[in-house]
Amino acid sequence: MTEPKAAIAALTFVLLAPHGALAQIASKLEAGSFTTRQDGEVPASVLSVSPGIRVDLPYFALAAHGSAWLTGQQWQIADGTLSGTLLTPTVNRFRAELIGNASRAFFDQSLENDQLDAQARLHMLLSQNSGIWVGGGVARPWRIAVVSAVDVTGGGAWTRVGDGMLSGTYTNFFFTKVAATRDSSGAPQSCGTHNDPLALSAPSAPSAASLSSSASTGAADCRRQSRFSDVEGSVNWSFGWVEFTGQASYRFGDSYDVTPDSRRWAAGTAVLWLTDRVATVMGGGRVPANPSRGLPARNYANFGLMLSYSSIPRGSVPVAPRTIAAVKDFEVRPLATGTQKITIRVGGVETVEVMGDFSDWTPLLLMRRGRDLWDLTLPVSAGVHEINLRLDGGPWLAPPGLPTRRDSFNGDVGLLVVP
Repeated sequence: MTEPKAAIAALTFVLLAPHGALAQIASKLEAGSFTTRQDGEVPASVLSVSPGIRVDLPYFALAAHGSAWLTGQQWQIADGTLSGTLLTPTVNRFRAELIGNASRAFFDQSLENDQLDAQARLHMLLSQNSGIWVGGGVARPWRIAVVSAVDVTGGGAWTRVGDGMLSGTYTNFFFTKVAATRDSSGAPQSCGTHNDPLALSAPSAPSAASLSSSASTGAADCRRQSRFSDVEGSVNWSFGWVEFTGQASYRFGDSYDVTPDSRRWAAGTAVLWLTDRVATVMGGGRVPANPSRGLPARNYANFGLMLSYSSIPRGSVPVAPRTIAAVKDFEVRPLATGTQKITIRVGGVETVEVMGDFSDWTPLLLMRRGRDLWDLTLPVSAGVHEINLRLDGGPWLAPPGLPTRRDSFNGDVGLLVVP
């Protein structure tokens, strides 16, 4: 199969090639061993290559990630997701968000399907370091005969504690399962168990001809309303060159919708950065069954290398603007006559901007060059210039380490001296 190999090579080149400055682009590429096992089966290990890319504009984000497995001598395109997020400006601590996703789930050649889903959320910032959200939407699985649509509602809360992020979510799923009253051989089958009967839905307004057809084909079907809820807590923590992400969840629902192997689960991932662009990744845990998509529970483990960096998606945590205290280093150094390179080290943010008299007070977006490294090269003439810095669309503040003075708006502005 040469097509998947060519696609992977092309996508890898795009992800790791230098990007322009029209939007903030973050990318990553993971490669390593991936082991998965369903209950009662022998574990299977494959070589996995997983590229991902994210493009951020002030109020819009587009992200894509996927994976390809090398099984035997062939590449198999496995899971993949394309998502878009539309955000409104924050007004009186409130912010609206629209999320759309198209995803593909793959377990083996006989078990794969696709899904489209959309969701709207309303965020409320309680403080600089905490907030809550509520939302709802609908999901439409494809190639699933028994489920046509899933209603999704939920809410969550998050808070920052030092270098960590704690979050909790509650998500409720509601859908109707439809099954035939006869199996593939034509033999009649029950609509449910004694404890969990399904409602029998007969054809509407039958004619004499349709009665005959129903009798011969079993046109009636079984319908059952299913509902379950997931409660999940997660932590994202970073210290120096080490990052850790962990989550634990519990599922509520009756025994028909929730199997014993999917009542509770947990997973974790550890990242050790070797350089600004290269890291080792190790993780594992359990993925619960997904009744609405017909996917079974499984255990997994992975170990490999990650190149470059991909920021935390906006849809995962409604990040509030960080303060200037999060900036670990701010440096301006000359590259050539009249050209200066601004370098900033700050982690846990999605956008970094500067502006000053040298840009006619037009905001300029810095580019991410590593895990927490941002830079921008621009022409700046010799002399004393005013400059300010902004993180994640927050307030404009003077960069750390520079002398300041009051501006005409009664705020502080940094003073940059270019020899």
